[in-house]
This record gives sequence, C-alpha cells and structure tokens, in this order.
Amino acid sequence: MTITEAFLELEHATPVEALSAHAAITAVIAGYPLLEAVRTCRVQTAGNDGGMPGATGYGRAPFNELGHSAQRWTDRDRDIVTPANDLLYTNAWIDLRRGPVVIEVPAQTGRYFVLELLDVYTNNFHNIGTRNSPREGSRFALMPPGDDSAPPAGCIAIACPSALVWLLGRVLVDDEADLPAARAFQAGFSLDTTFARAPALASPRSIAQWREGGDPALDFFANLLRAVQDFPPPSSQRGVFALLTSLHLQCADDGKLANLRPGVAQGLRQGHAAAMRLIEAHTRSPSKAAWRYSTRLGRYGDDLMLRAATAFKGLGALAADEAIYASVDYDHDGVALHGGHCYRLHFEDGGQLPADAFWSITLYDGDRYLASTSLGRHALGNRSPLVRNADGCLTLFISHQCPPGPEQNWLPAPDAPFYLVLRLYHPQQRLFDGQYRFPDVERVA
Repeated sequence: MTITEAFLELEHATPVEALSAHAAITAVIAGYPLLEAVRTCRVQTAGNDGGMPGATGYGRAPFNELGHSAQRWTDRDRDIVTPANDLLYTNAWIDLRRGPVVIEVPAQTGRYFVLELLDVYTNNFHNIGTRNSPREGSRFALMPPGDDSAPPAGCIAIACPSALVWLLGRVLVDDEADLPAARAFQAGFSLDTTFARAPALASPRSIAQWREGGDPALDFFANLLRAVQDFPPPSSQRGVFALLTSLHLQCADDGKLANLRPGVAQGLRQGHAAAMRLIEAHTRSPSKAAWRYSTRLGRYGDDLMLRAATAFKGLGALAADEAIYASVDYDHDGVALHGGHCYRLHFEDGGQLPADAFWSITLYDGDRYLASTSLGRHALGNRSPLVRNADGCLTLFISHQCPPGPEQNWLPAPDAPFYLVLRLYHPQQRLFDGQYRFPDVERVA
C-alpha cells in the first residue's frame, strides 16, 4: 500500500471529515514512533497502573535509574516488540531537563555489549560498546540539548538531541550456564545523577497523562498533542503536523479530546486506521522477497515511513554499523510462513555469516513477540551447539513438529503464522557491498 492508495480508499461524508482524515494519515506516520517511545517509557517507569514500576525482571525502573533484565527475554516478556533472546537487556529512561547524567561503563572482559542511546523519536543517535569504549572502563556524560558547557571532569561528552533519552543496553549471553557471568558484567553499569543543576521535576505531561480510553484513534491524537508539546519535532519535520494543527484539537482535563467539530472524530478514526494499515504494510515486502534489510535503520533522517515501520516491528533498532536486521515473512515461493509447514535454511558456508561479533535467527509470533514453543527455544545462532553436515554445510529446520535430523538444529514454531529476524552484530563490509547472499527459506513439507 502507498500513501496515495491510503488516501484514495477513504470515503468522506463532509469536507471537514476529509480534511481530518488526510491530516491524520501523515501525523500518524510521523508521530507513531514518538508515541511508542512515550508508551514504553510510561510502562517501564510508572507501570500500567501509574504506580511505581513493577516486574523488575523486565528492566523497569524509575527515571534516571538502570533496570536490568535478570533473564533472557521469552514469550512472557512484552514491554518491547521483537526482543532478542540471546541478550540481557538494561533499560533506563534518562531525563536531562535538570542537567547532565553520567554513564559509567566497566572494564571490558571480551563479552559483547552495547548501550544504545535513542532520542524520543527513536533515532539511535549514539552507541557505547565494545568498539568505542576504553578497555579499562570509562565515563560518558549525556549533555542536554543546547548545553555547550564542559562535561563533568573525566567524562566523554555525548550531545543529546532530546531531553528524554532511552538507554537500551544489550549484554551477550551464550547459554544458561553463562548467565551469572553476564549478570556480573551487567552490574558494572551505573548512572550518576549528581550533576543536576535544577530541582526535581514532575514527569513530562505526555507520560504522566498517557491515555488508553478504549478509542484507539482518538486516544492516539490526545496522546500525540501532549507528546509534541513536551518533545517538539525537529524543524525539518514540523510541517508534517501543520495540517493537524488546522483542526484546532484540544484536550479536556480528563485527557480526552474535547469540543470536536462535527466530522472531525470520524475523519481522525478513518485516517488513523488507514495510516496503521500503511505502516504495517511497509514492514513486509510487496514483492514477497525474502530477507529484507535496510542499512538506514536507527538513523532515519526524514524517512518517516521507515522510522514508523521500524517502530512498529522493531522498536529500538540499532543503527546498521552496529547491527543488521534481516527479516523474512515469506518462503521461497512467496507464501506466508506458517508453523504447519517445515522449512529449511541451508548455509553452504557452514554458517560463516558476515558478522564480526555474532549472529542469531529468532522466531516471532504474528503479534510481534517471541512465540511460545515446545522446547522454550526462541533462537539459533553461531553460539548454539549446532551440528554441521558431513560436507561442512549447516542446515537448520523451522517447523511446529520436530523434523528429522539433529534436534539442536531445530527452531520450533507455533502452529500459526510467524516471521524470522536474522541479526548480525558488527556486520562486515561485504554485507553492505552486496557480496553475501542469505539462503532461501525453503518449504520442504
């Protein structure tokens, strides 16, 4: 689906309804990543009931505190769509309105890690990891937007484009036996907030007053009004919201949209539904090609559709110089993947993929979270105890029923639609140069 098709499929009873729908489509595409960030912040800092964060195993914590996931995420973890299963996550929502916040990174041990820094529109503006962190450990100062002052002594300054920063850390875990060592390394990260220059502030209004009132479209625009007031878009993207401004939307004290002119509510609902269909369609290949990936993830510039589609199916994606995400929804015949079939992935190179750190293939249910499977196995990768063929090739199978061959090479699937994401961390140049071809997803039964 294209934006033109999204506009043409709409039917309007009045000119105001038409204007509202057309304004809504572009605003949803531009604003969806912002609201996904605000929603996730709300869940992880305040909990769904507005109280203190709970379920700390998910990496939840108050503002300016680190929350560590003590276990690898499974199908029960649902704070963030499309999580990896071979990492320990560390989360922090960092409020820079009071001044700099310092991140302390421990001495390296040879274990892969990255602390991803995202602005409130989900742009991955900086990463701290094994490739740019001093081996003896270091301190990095997150500097508020427009703050040209010197960073705290002994700190490497990082200029932040928004006053709310999402720190999404990843620490590699090989298997259950490796968990204690991974947790010990993870515990070496810390935040220092003693450099604040102002008294404590209330949570941003868009987070404190987040609304889910049963009308997804009207709730979206009520939340969006507050979010763009708290976090104005960059100058190059302000025009996207200009048409929405002409509708004169406003919120009542209870957080709902108030005093809507006749036709506005229906137009907003139409536009929201069309935009969400459009975003979802852009997460899948229109040609049904396998292994789609972009080298522009994380640093989107003004590519608002790519940013929205990534937030929909891969919120918090790393920039391509750190990781490449290749996804597949269809088999080699262009038929949607379903666990009722058996699929084969055959690596003639024995699994020597172009990744200097590591690679893994993870299976996701149609709801964009890890799928519940018979073995509790969600991913296979170069650290899995895989069995190579006699000729040195590597063959993996994906299915609901156990296929013939080594069980170590089986990625269980639900008896339902699913998709795969192949992650390559520290991708090699030959991948960017188009010199590596991913194997087909062959349907064999």
